[in-house]
Amino acid sequence: MPTRSNSQAARPSRTAAARGTNRTAIWALVLSVLGITSPIGLYLGYRARNQIARTREFGEPFARVAIWIGWLYVVVIVLALITFFWISGQSS
Repeated sequence: MPTRSNSQAARPSRTAAARGTNRTAIWALVLSVLGITSPIGLYLGYRARNQIARTREFGEPFARVAIWIGWLYVVVIVLALITFFWISGQSS
């Protein structure tokens, strides 16, 4: 029975080495963290998840965090606007 040497077993395959990090996922995370550009980060996060599923690149956690942070900012902005209009309506 042939045995494999440790050097052959430790080497990664060419396809694993060729995979890089999805740049769209990184941009989605950066734009979501900035806050005012969170809707763009949300869009890019969903787009990056689709690309990663298709191409098997790295970066799925970046896209997932970008989506969570983007939705968090959107919720905060909507609640802030509701509070602002509610307070401004009380003074009339």
